[in-house]
Amino acid sequence: MSVTSAEAALLGLLSEGAKHPYHIEKDVQYRDMRFWTELSMSAIYKALTKLEFMNFVESTTEISEENRARKVYQLTPDGMLAFKEKLTELLKEPEHLRWQADIAFYNLAVFTPEEQVNLLSAYKEAILKSIQSYRELEAFMQEGECSKYHLSVSLRPIYLMEGELKWVDDFIGQIKNP
Repeated sequence: MSVTSAEAALLGLLSEGAKHPYHIEKDVQYRDMRFWTELSMSAIYKALTKLEFMNFVESTTEISEENRARKVYQLTPDGMLAFKEKLTELLKEPEHLRWQADIAFYNLAVFTPEEQVNLLSAYKEAILKSIQSYRELEAFMQEGECSKYHLSVSLRPIYLMEGELKWVDDFIGQIKNP
């Protein structure tokens, strides 16, 4: 049985070791995983229940320092197999991205050429600000001795945005020099 992308992200966190849902949520926040997964606190609990039913994770009950019972989840061998199958599936074919901005780009003709250039220039500035934010995240993650895999995923948007910058510059050039 196949798992969803959100479930695969959850299995990935559990592949690092057994965790309580609260710690999973903290990992999702700390690693900025909400940017590229659909994991919310309620989704985590729902997915854990489903994955446990599928025998992809198992839970044990521990007593906390506050003398409270809490469930801790860990990946099963079947879960690791399903996780690897999903990763293989995700890497077989590049995903087609839908960019909402394409609606605006497709319909820029409703603006004058000067307005088009101004809008695209503002878009370019927003991209540059985003790249700067990701560079700051990069520095933070490197200070925290983040794994090369986590760092790579966090930096991937920079490469996508740099490609977008090149495209915007080309598009502005086409508008200025028809």
